[in-house]
Amino acid sequence: MDMENKKYLYGAAVQGIQGFIFETNKLKEIVGASEMIEHICTNLFYEVVKTNKDDKKIILGAAGNIKYIFEDEQKCRDFVRIFPKSVMEYAPGINISQAVVKFEGEDYSDKIQDLENLLKAQRNKVPLSNEIGFMALERARRTGGVAKEFSKDEAIDEAASQKLKSANNIKLFEKMAGFEPKASELSFDIEEMTKSGKNSWIAIIHADGNGLGQIIQNHGKEMTQKGIFPQFSKAIDDATKAAVKKAFEEVVLSDSEKKAKAENPKYRYPIRPIVIGGDDLTVIIRADLAFEFTKVFLSQFELESEELFKNLDLSEYKQGLTACAGIAYIKESYPLHYGLHLAEQLCSDAKKRVKAVNKEGKMIDPKYNQMPKSALAIYKVQESFVEDLKILKERTLTTDTGLSYYACPYLLDEADNLSKKLNIIKEETDKNDKSKAVGKLRQIVSETYKDKSTAIFMMKRMAEVNSDFYKKMKLENELSAFENNTQSQLIDLITLHSFNYGNRTN
Repeated sequence: MDMENKKYLYGAAVQGIQGFIFETNKLKEIVGASEMIEHICTNLFYEVVKTNKDDKKIILGAAGNIKYIFEDEQKCRDFVRIFPKSVMEYAPGINISQAVVKFEGEDYSDKIQDLENLLKAQRNKVPLSNEIGFMALERARRTGGVAKEFSKDEAIDEAASQKLKSANNIKLFEKMAGFEPKASELSFDIEEMTKSGKNSWIAIIHADGNGLGQIIQNHGKEMTQKGIFPQFSKAIDDATKAAVKKAFEEVVLSDSEKKAKAENPKYRYPIRPIVIGGDDLTVIIRADLAFEFTKVFLSQFELESEELFKNLDLSEYKQGLTACAGIAYIKESYPLHYGLHLAEQLCSDAKKRVKAVNKEGKMIDPKYNQMPKSALAIYKVQESFVEDLKILKERTLTTDTGLSYYACPYLLDEADNLSKKLNIIKEETDKNDKSKAVGKLRQIVSETYKDKSTAIFMMKRMAEVNSDFYKKMKLENELSAFENNTQSQLIDLITLHSFNYGNRTN
């Protein structure tokens, strides 16, 4: 092979993204940190490598991950030497792993996994901190870092200072919304996010695509030989951006049109994106909007990826990708990094259901071929304890008789049915002044934890007294769950309904 055909597959991954973004519980710093991660993978990378976003050698540049093809060995060496310093100067506290794999010709599909293995090995090496400081120096009390300056009499370190400066950047919000908002329309702390709602609950949504690794494993070589691997990566990124934009328009903009004009002229968009890139999405949003936002995103992600895949000649995956999501509902004072961890566990739980296989190793209920369906899972944190999802389900959502109130994960059609039931509850509530029927459901749920036979009697009584509501809600399914100790949706319905009511302390 001629030397001219030798190329270098470069990869970089930001280490400890979550720790950097969620180092504090201040939304402004979290937003700033998210913007910094976005900048590192895009503009800072372009600047150091001396290129632009249209460079066809860019394979990936999003969500803390970069993959790029260098055609010149010396240029690659120089970049590997310079880029980490540029990153650490721009974002104190951030470290990146780097790796390079040499290949020849146009096919690098079998080198992708080699690159990932090298990056994984690099992540296991503990980097030296560039901001240790002397013992006698003032420390930032919230982070423990060396104080750089004072903000409102509070010592803050260099990383927090840079995050606060970056909080005014709106690239991530623009990526989600498709327009440039005014600063007065953005939420910079959690209280501003919840002000336009009825209570102080927020939600952290984490979504992740299904089947991506499968496609790369089965068709990576074919895509690189055809020269469409960068287009494939871009198609996934574009599908995520288009889906989150659709969810923003249908749910958040709709909310703003109702409330900004009618109720609250100082309305601020009750959402801040944290990660949008590749097949990943993480957002913080007002609680009452989270369920519909997630449904729209998952549904639209399927449609967008299907449309974009038409140009990639992937006949086996012509129906596109799917995704799963987890929604962690928390109070505004709850540590956000714990909320994110729970959302990720819920997303993983949803994936477990849709990827379940039979004895032959075939997926039990795929969307098509071996592509899993989209699904979502939810959980409302009502205690200060931080525990594994499995323990939370057993301790808070399971009665002594074995009845489970963890009805998740929901497939998209099941989530739509849940939304229909929520609309029935809302109609009943509006019609009957805070709804006696909803109050009865709460009492019945409470009774299942004390005396199941009484709860069953109350449910049968409800079938007689509130027969119309009982039939519309198909509560015979919940009665069956009580009698057979299976899964009931009642707590999910009551929880999701409650986010539209209450006050700042409830």
